[in-house]
Amino acid sequence: MDIGVIVLWSLAVGLGILLCIKRGRVETSIAAKTALKRAVQILPRIAVAVLTAGFAARLIPSDVVVAQIGPESGLTGMLVAMLVGGFIPAGPIISFPLVVVLSNAGAGTVQLITLLTAWSVFAIHRIIIYEIPLMGLRFSAIRLISSLPLPLIAGGLTALILSAIH
Repeated sequence: MDIGVIVLWSLAVGLGILLCIKRGRVETSIAAKTALKRAVQILPRIAVAVLTAGFAARLIPSDVVVAQIGPESGLTGMLVAMLVGGFIPAGPIISFPLVVVLSNAGAGTVQLITLLTAWSVFAIHRIIIYEIPLMGLRFSAIRLISSLPLPLIAGGLTALILSAIH
């Protein structure tokens, strides 16, 4: 068990104890049942995501990953990562295991942060399904244009941070 899991379990237990003290056993029981219900809903998704990432890891050739978005791919790799990130049609349950796969295949940290930032900011599927219908094409275009440099800024800042700590 790693430190992150220990911290999360400690936080959950601590909040449970605090809830029990502040609101009583009935409220704590309701919260625990709600949490268990959500866990039952999401755990199969996580299992499938991890399995999918494992299969993808064996299908994605490391030499292609290194050539396209490896640590030495520079600005071109950041642009490729930005494009790929914007078109990942999935939520975090798929996207983060995919990033782990790409990292294990040799992708650079700068490129992966660029990819994740583009996925967070652009997500073309969300723009088509939610943003344009709800906010309109003009709003979406302005948001996209104004957000365009953000993944490259995040990647550039990552490069600066990495060079400062090495």
